[in-house]
Amino acid sequence: MQSDLNTLEFESIRRTLDAECATPYGKEAARNMEPAPSLEVARAFQRAVTTAREGLEEGDGPKLDELPDVRAALRQSRQEGASPLNGLALRNLITLLQAGDYLGRALEKRPGLYVGDPSDLTAASPLIDRLDALVDTMGKVRESASEALSALHEEVRQVRGDLNKQVDKKLKDKKLAPSLVEPKTEHFSGPRRVLAVKTEAAGAIKGVRREALSRGRGVMVEPMEWIPLNNRLEQLSREIDAEERRVLREATGMVQEHIAPLQRLLDAVTWIDLALGAGRLSLKIDGHPPVLTEEPRLDLRSASHPALVAGHKNGGPAPVPLTVRLGPDQPMVLITGPNTGGKTVAIKTIGLLATMAFCGLHIPAAEGTVVGAYRRILVDIGDHQNILHHVSTFAGHVEVLKQILAEADEHTLVLMDEMGTGTDPEEGAALAMSVLEELAERGVQGVFTTHLSPLKGFAAEHPAIANANMRFDFDQLQPTYQLEVGAPGASLGLVVAERNGLEGPLLERARGHLEELRPGATTESARQETNGG
Repeated sequence: MQSDLNTLEFESIRRTLDAECATPYGKEAARNMEPAPSLEVARAFQRAVTTAREGLEEGDGPKLDELPDVRAALRQSRQEGASPLNGLALRNLITLLQAGDYLGRALEKRPGLYVGDPSDLTAASPLIDRLDALVDTMGKVRESASEALSALHEEVRQVRGDLNKQVDKKLKDKKLAPSLVEPKTEHFSGPRRVLAVKTEAAGAIKGVRREALSRGRGVMVEPMEWIPLNNRLEQLSREIDAEERRVLREATGMVQEHIAPLQRLLDAVTWIDLALGAGRLSLKIDGHPPVLTEEPRLDLRSASHPALVAGHKNGGPAPVPLTVRLGPDQPMVLITGPNTGGKTVAIKTIGLLATMAFCGLHIPAAEGTVVGAYRRILVDIGDHQNILHHVSTFAGHVEVLKQILAEADEHTLVLMDEMGTGTDPEEGAALAMSVLEELAERGVQGVFTTHLSPLKGFAAEHPAIANANMRFDFDQLQPTYQLEVGAPGASLGLVVAERNGLEGPLLERARGHLEELRPGATTESARQETNGG
């Protein structure tokens, strides 16, 4: 399914889902979510989301902590002749492998959480012990990583012990103490052990001057008997570095041998984290899994916009659910009614929920809701005026209309807001009628809104179009936001103006002008107020 994600404000769903995911892999997948490439994939991910939500509700579902990002390490490992991975990168891979083991066990209880082969999570698990034997929990190469490294570290301890004895001997020498800047303090010149000697006493100690102390307090002197031991420690340090590099190359070779199963593990963790995040999103928006069908049709039952549901949970007003059905027997619905009555929100809700459904997400709609496999959702919502490019509102709508007419067919859901606006009302209505006729002939399904009265009569006579209205409470002079299919609504511009504080005398004059323009219009308005619409 292709969908106009920006116009339908799908980005808000992506951001919310991103926040519900735990790993960098799931978060990136959430930020890039689009409708699934096939009905089968959408159904599979929906099952995973349902399984995730069940685990959350029952309190025994898997929990993923934030994982390190190993993708750069895997890319590096794929390169021929690449430098070896460092210890921290290897430790991060171990963490990912351990998460795979944990999720593999979790799938035994909730297999629907992952669509692929469960072995994807554990195929590379033998690497855990092998890599863990080489690097510790901080990513440092273990002394026991090889026999050579173990022997080198043992010699370091022996040489350092011998040097410590000599240092202690010097520092405890009472005859030498007056010559030292800080008699009981150890000093280093780089990695080498030295004595901090007062300048005037430096010649009394047989050794090599390494550097001056700050503020002219003295000089660093390395006694002659310490030089062989310091030299050996430096040599051992170089040999340890070389052996650690060899160990890291060996470990990198192990990773390279498991690149394919590691990538499958990464993909599996991404899928599961995204499903777990979508399960949490489902709870947040009171979601349910709609029935996904191959036949292009729509049966939304008590559906609400996700943002309104979430807002209500945060103390906002309760959303007014809408129910609407589209299919071969009723392919089009034309919604009329007052400004601020909820027409635009209604079609945005329809488009957004259909898009979410084919991403495999749960939607805030009652059980029994059906969303068919539309190949594309084409949308014309909002003011397309562009001052910089000298595009008027009407011209902007025409450009979008051309795109819709170029692509729409029997597998398309079309959503168009305020048809025919931005130009002369009669010409706008005539153009809207021809567009609706053309779309109906192609077998397109869609929901459309308008304020143009001629379209109501046109829809009433056209077999493919059902009139609908957003109900208005005339007692309270406010919209109810309820969608009623089967009857048209009135624009009620003067009523809405009165509700928003326009002064009475001006409105009376407006009603007089309206009666001149459309004889009987004020009588009809009064009748609607009396009958509640």
